[in-house]
Amino acid sequence: MTKVISSFFVAFLFLFMQGCATKTPAPQINTKNVSNEKASTDSKLTPLVGKNYIKGVIISLKHANDGQGWNYEIDGIETTNGKLPRVNFNHKSVLANEGDLVYASFDGMRVSEMFVIKAAYFKNGKITPSPVYTKKKPTTEPASAGKRDKAHQVLSVPKEETIKLN
Repeated sequence: MTKVISSFFVAFLFLFMQGCATKTPAPQINTKNVSNEKASTDSKLTPLVGKNYIKGVIISLKHANDGQGWNYEIDGIETTNGKLPRVNFNHKSVLANEGDLVYASFDGMRVSEMFVIKAAYFKNGKITPSPVYTKKKPTTEPASAGKRDKAHQVLSVPKEETIKLN
């Protein structure tokens, strides 16, 4: 009798566990063509609101025909923390040259600051490597009499050592 009850209990527990299982819906298939969307976007900067930043390379610097100064086109190389991927703006003076790596901040549609991180960062379709700096080895000239130098200090080995316990 106990075997029958225990088998019913196991069967009931198994059926109970089957009913509690969650069923996931079938995944939806997205057949939208993304390549057509990217081709239809405009490379011009959309109106900016608030404070925006970009870190990138100036890929185009041209004198504007309408007398508004210089037309900059910056392609972003870092888009973390909400930085802009691409910017096209006008400014009355030359802030940096074409190919420079810059960091710029915009307050609305106006440039508030532009910093040149590395001049001539991108030239002829290539990124210029950073120069490698090496430390110069110190010359081994004898120290003059007026300088303090640890090379002239002679320390001897202690002859004896004592310890007093109170």
